[in-house]
Amino acid sequence: MNPYKKVLQDNLPKLFSLYNLDPCSSTYGYGDRLYWGWKVSDFVNATMQGGVHSLAIAIKLGIIGNIEFTLEVIDSAIRAIARIKSKKGSLLEAYPNEHSFCVTALVAFDVLSAIRHLGSYLIEKQKNEYLSIIRPLIHFITYNNEEHAIISNHLSTGFAAIELWNTLTGEASKRGKEFLSIIYKHQSKEGWYREYEGADPGYQTLCTFYLSCAYEITKDEDLLESLIKSGSFLKYFVQPDGTIGGLYGSRNTEVYYPAGIIGLSPISDEFALIATLLHKGILNGNHIFPQDIDTNNFIPLINAYAVAALHYETGGEKIREAPQAPYVKVFSKIFDHAGIYIHSSDRYYAITNYKKGGTLKVFDKEKGVLDTEHGGIFGRLTNGKRFSTQQFDEKQNFTNGTIHASFSIKNESFLNPATSVLLRILGLTFFRSVYIGNLFKKYIVRMLMTSPKAISGKAIRKFEFTDDKIIVHESISKPKGCNKIGHYGKCKAIHMASSGYYVKQNQQKPLHSRLVTFLSTTGMKE
Repeated sequence: MNPYKKVLQDNLPKLFSLYNLDPCSSTYGYGDRLYWGWKVSDFVNATMQGGVHSLAIAIKLGIIGNIEFTLEVIDSAIRAIARIKSKKGSLLEAYPNEHSFCVTALVAFDVLSAIRHLGSYLIEKQKNEYLSIIRPLIHFITYNNEEHAIISNHLSTGFAAIELWNTLTGEASKRGKEFLSIIYKHQSKEGWYREYEGADPGYQTLCTFYLSCAYEITKDEDLLESLIKSGSFLKYFVQPDGTIGGLYGSRNTEVYYPAGIIGLSPISDEFALIATLLHKGILNGNHIFPQDIDTNNFIPLINAYAVAALHYETGGEKIREAPQAPYVKVFSKIFDHAGIYIHSSDRYYAITNYKKGGTLKVFDKEKGVLDTEHGGIFGRLTNGKRFSTQQFDEKQNFTNGTIHASFSIKNESFLNPATSVLLRILGLTFFRSVYIGNLFKKYIVRMLMTSPKAISGKAIRKFEFTDDKIIVHESISKPKGCNKIGHYGKCKAIHMASSGYYVKQNQQKPLHSRLVTFLSTTGMKE
């Protein structure tokens, strides 16, 4: 059985339903229902146009009942891009005149992939028309950069899009190699690809998806070496229930994108191991699946399952092998650059990020389920603002299992009528400039993610890992004006739209931890 193909097939109705299928409508082929259906959005999120990638693969896999109808949907969605794009060739995701590098690269990659998979279903004239629609997108990502952060999965999308473009057009753009060099530059010696401030195993599976697609085209041995190096890191974060990710990641994500892992499994023992272990999470339903996720993240995830389904058809036997998982062994391991410490005993598997204030995720190996996920120390000031120890601290070390954590304000800014009006005014004026728009994104990232406001107080946290349990000794000096402070479980301190999805672990774990004890003393001096 090919479970990835089943996930794709089960989600085809949801995918078809995104698109405006009314040929008499001016928004024929648009995929953003908030714009064309609900009419509550004043811009088109172009991400959904990338669903043509999955539709093309569904035809290739023979799971489409009416191929002619599907080809019409694909045609309408691709042609709609010509009406959605800006004069600069960019696409939007979040607000007018955003000029999103990420979404522009994503849609270019997905449409080019669809063209590649459709093959003889497209006549030469139609293929050339589609390429002419995508050319302005390729032009945009060729002459513009993503300035607000190093986000490796975005760069890898651009790299894959350029390499596909070269393959389909016969051109020889070197822009993709420039993206790849940035990825290499920021790949840690520990193997992980950088996502904002550090390593995020969930997003690393998405980055692997795009890089593996590029490798399939280029057969670049240096790229394969980089991927295998990343796999040697990634395997330690496959958890006993077949899932991956959590608060210990830089972006808190728990979504698994299987395409690259499955695709690389026939040529890499590291990825064969990871694929086999995460396959367990597919079969037992522990992952976040396309049907479980919101529309904004649906397209990348369904496309990852579609590509995984193709790979599984030819390499599935490699995935069904059962090598020994790292979590089965008894060991301790530190990834100092990432700030992650792993302790595996006979009783539990624990992952802590000591550069994020000591986030902790612990699995009960006897029961095979999550025991606890702990975000650190959180609290509230008398003025209502919330604070935590979870901010990233590059200088933090884990000498003797101890961290010296400070407190920072948790920024929970939300749109309101005033900020919405301001954003639209900026969109109609200053954001017409890509340069100014990039400055704005840098400001938003610093405000919501990378530059939290420090406040008084501190917490010395010492982690003691015994054979049977984990004891966290804490000496807490409350911040000035503290109204409430304590441990509240799975809490997050940064903005990250791709985290916080419901996972089965939430119900599987016990009400109270069987393996972790907090021994805290709180100084009353404020």
